[in-house]
Amino acid sequence: MAKNTLEAVKHEIQELAIGNYKSYPDEYESTDANAISSVRSLAKGYWDSREYKEIARDEKLGINLEDYQVWTREAHEIFMKANGHSFN
Repeated sequence: MAKNTLEAVKHEIQELAIGNYKSYPDEYESTDANAISSVRSLAKGYWDSREYKEIARDEKLGINLEDYQVWTREAHEIFMKANGHSFN
């Protein structure tokens, strides 16, 4: 899979996020303020820890921190639904 497309980057970030949610279910298996804050923090961590080539790729594709935040939130919703939780 080409990693230089918007969809590929989104998929990569969401796979990383879901893996993290599975590794720490006590922290993420909720929709309370603490879990939402942790999801936001996770996106910021991914953004801040990018390597030079990832920064260049993101700049070329017009990807910003808000994209990472949206993608980790979407991944959290997918994770929650997969574990039998619903969003109202």
